[in-house]
Amino acid sequence: MKTQLTRFLPFVVLFALWSVACTAAPQPTPAASAEPLKVSWNLWPGTYPLVIGHERGLFEKHGVRVEPVFIGTSYSTIISDFAAGKLDGASFVLGDLLTVAIETDVKAVMVTDTSDGADQVLATADIATPADLRGKSVGANFGTFSELFVRTMLEANGLTINDVNLVDMDGEAVLDGMSGTIQAGHTWEPYTSQGIAQGYHVIFSTADTPGLITNVLAFHTELIEERPEAVRAFVAAWFETIEWWQAHPAEGNAIIAEAAGLKPEEVSTEGVRFLDAADNLLAFAPGTDHTSAYFSAQSYLEFFSSVGVLTSAPDFEKLFEASFIKEFNQAQ
Repeated sequence: MKTQLTRFLPFVVLFALWSVACTAAPQPTPAASAEPLKVSWNLWPGTYPLVIGHERGLFEKHGVRVEPVFIGTSYSTIISDFAAGKLDGASFVLGDLLTVAIETDVKAVMVTDTSDGADQVLATADIATPADLRGKSVGANFGTFSELFVRTMLEANGLTINDVNLVDMDGEAVLDGMSGTIQAGHTWEPYTSQGIAQGYHVIFSTADTPGLITNVLAFHTELIEERPEAVRAFVAAWFETIEWWQAHPAEGNAIIAEAAGLKPEEVSTEGVRFLDAADNLLAFAPGTDHTSAYFSAQSYLEFFSSVGVLTSAPDFEKLFEASFIKEFNQAQ
């Protein structure tokens, strides 16, 4: 027996040393070993959790690194950069996602927020109501949610698109246009507050069209298939970030102000409703109002078809990837 023990002792020692070495060696985590997810953000409050979560280390806490990519010059740049593969993920207005999906393999994994007053139409002092826009020039981004929003405003006030001069213009450029090119235009914060300080005023907002402008977080399908654990971690970190921001609004606003070059008082979520995990379950189910992303998408599809933006429809069942939201809810 002693001979047998002696014979196998070297192997036992070696095995023990190998086990200790493996246990002691740091094991790579997804956050440390994988490339960061490049995700866009812009001057829209619905994208701010990306920056806050990144600064607070909440994404890495859940096992994924992110690289927030600021695109502050034009929202439309996000669409082109995503289509060109410069971004892994991006926040889109749901309607715009439909146009992206025609040429890019993409999936929406979460409905982040909805504009319930945060999108506005600014007007010069002589225009008291939308009805006064007859014969005036109005700025809107053609073929996007912006045009649909302005058309909805006109129709609600007894006007048609033929009663105004619609000017193709990004929301970020509306204030410059108000100096002479247009008399009203669709924009959002912080541009609205800047416009009010210059003497303009709001005549219409998404408070009058609840759910019309819904925003989704989307990733390239290839990335979702190759790195589902990263997307799963992103979703979990996003919801934790929302909770943290709601509990620490001043600190969160300060983070955004520094990152965006704004004053803390210019950072506001007024008129923006963030969707939680339960809201997302409803959003990813067919419905009969804007609570459902399916309903909203169908509304946009009808509009885009009528103006010739789309000649074919994406498959909503493939476009909406609800599995990550369902998994998150089940884990709670």
